[in-house]
Amino acid sequence: MDHLYIRHTVGGRLFLDSKKHETPFVIEPAAGREGWKISIDVLDAAVAEAVCGHRDELNIFFVPEGATDRKTWYFSTHGEVEHDPAARKLVIWADGRIDYNV
Repeated sequence: MDHLYIRHTVGGRLFLDSKKHETPFVIEPAAGREGWKISIDVLDAAVAEAVCGHRDELNIFFVPEGATDRKTWYFSTHGEVEHDPAARKLVIWADGRIDYNV
């Protein structure tokens, strides 16, 4: 299972962990703009509110299944985060990405 987690840039507080929260997500190229669209199904409104409340201070990490030695760091320099409570969907528009080995 692919793994996505979101931490606060200051202090490293964990906001969301796709494994812990059993949260499906999709990372895809952003249509009509540069960057990536990260769509996350969020059942816990408190998690979504915490992410939105710190939209300018997010470190978003992706680890592909079976690749514990590789990680991708996504970030949004403009804090573009959208939350649709009715759909229970959180969307982060990332304009930066760094792939690296751990």
